[in-house]
Amino acid sequence: MTYDEALDSMAKDFIDCYKEELQEIIEENIDEDEDYIFDEEIYQNWDLIDKIHEWLDTSWYSFLREEFLDDCKTEFSSCARILDFVREEETDSGLWEGQDPEQATQTKAFFSVRNDLYWIIRDKILELIRDIQNEHED
Repeated sequence: MTYDEALDSMAKDFIDCYKEELQEIIEENIDEDEDYIFDEEIYQNWDLIDKIHEWLDTSWYSFLREEFLDDCKTEFSSCARILDFVREEETDSGLWEGQDPEQATQTKAFFSVRNDLYWIIRDKILELIRDIQNEHED
């Protein structure tokens, strides 16, 4: 499985887990535009980033083991390899400031994967919003 496939699978699992909550938020705000529903109700009020962070936090080590540890000998080398694939590399060095280089690499990889996962989940939520809005128009 590729990095992109692994993230897409994780995003699908996230959406499946929270689908009922998301549908409820969308239904409650169906008269609003797509951007408002996403930006205000889901991103801000539902704390999407926190939920993604928690989701990744609980699945991080299985993600490393299943997708990258087979090819790499250590967690550090797996994290370094992940950084070769990320699209939205984390640049906030305050997240790993004061850590030793190995831990800093692991932290940077975690937050970079979280960034990539956010964009995939965002697209899936926007698709869900459009689907529900289309159902209401029919």
